[in-house]
Amino acid sequence: MSREGRTTLRDVADAAGVSVATCSYVLSGRADRTTPLPEPTRKRVEEAARRLGYKGNTAARSLRRQRSELIAIVYAPPVGPWLDHLTAQSEDIAAAHGYSVIGVPVRRLDRAAQSLRVITRGHVDGAIFVGGLSDELDLTAARRSTRALMAFSDTLELPGVDVVRNNARTALAEATAYLIEAGRTRIAFLSHTGAQEERYLGYVDALRQAGREVDPGLVRIGAAAREDAVRVVRELLDTPNPPDAIVSESDRGGFAALQAAVDRGVKVPDDLAVIGTGNTREASYSQPPLTSVGMHQLDFTEMVEALFARIDDPALPARELSMPWVLNHRASA
Repeated sequence: MSREGRTTLRDVADAAGVSVATCSYVLSGRADRTTPLPEPTRKRVEEAARRLGYKGNTAARSLRRQRSELIAIVYAPPVGPWLDHLTAQSEDIAAAHGYSVIGVPVRRLDRAAQSLRVITRGHVDGAIFVGGLSDELDLTAARRSTRALMAFSDTLELPGVDVVRNNARTALAEATAYLIEAGRTRIAFLSHTGAQEERYLGYVDALRQAGREVDPGLVRIGAAAREDAVRVVRELLDTPNPPDAIVSESDRGGFAALQAAVDRGVKVPDDLAVIGTGNTREASYSQPPLTSVGMHQLDFTEMVEALFARIDDPALPARELSMPWVLNHRASA
């Protein structure tokens, strides 16, 4: 055993009664010998490694494969249940491929280059860029240094990058049109940043299709944080002419709107209809259950497997995966 108390390859070789070279061959998982080792020898080495707690040198193995055996999920905090589900499925699929998953938060766009060094310096084999960031960031450097990129975006077109299309603008337009058809006349929009994002543009599309103008007083920032959303919706409900419907860019904002309605004694959906975005599991058991725009089922298996297919063969043609959002009707609207 080494002076640091770590079991070495020589320790395992001595315990198994084989040479260090033989021990290294067995534990590296190589298959390049003309004459395979006898099965009893292989088992003896593996048993000695388990008994001594030998961890191996994953860095050396990765170097031989020219892989880091890591994929990254790049996201903009705060995180929510939707991202938790994507991460959990990615971890399960990655484990089956012998990989691990790391998270890369990008809290500020002006610091994005620093956050993305783990990708642009080639420390991961693949990366998934969560919606919003894909359109705000220049992914060219990440594409050059990484075997595979997957991005949630309805607009991005970059050679060699696979994309997931959610058709967010169309889905938010349909949700807003549903409220208009239900007779709602003052429909507020709860935004993440106030920028001209696809979700907001869908809201605008529906209003204009119905011959209505956007009321700036009904468009508020607050969907990113629940405490902000509660405050903003309370303010809206306290105005002399409050909204009779709210569309939020997140389920988080939708839940906050339900809470604010209770605080102000406003009945949902009689006096206020609420629609969120994300279709998270929590939407089914909020009180009342939250109508939400999003994937009908949160199943990311196809896209994560597509990422690993590109890691194995970066020359594959870029794929466009359609995972459209729909309006999932529940009691809040």
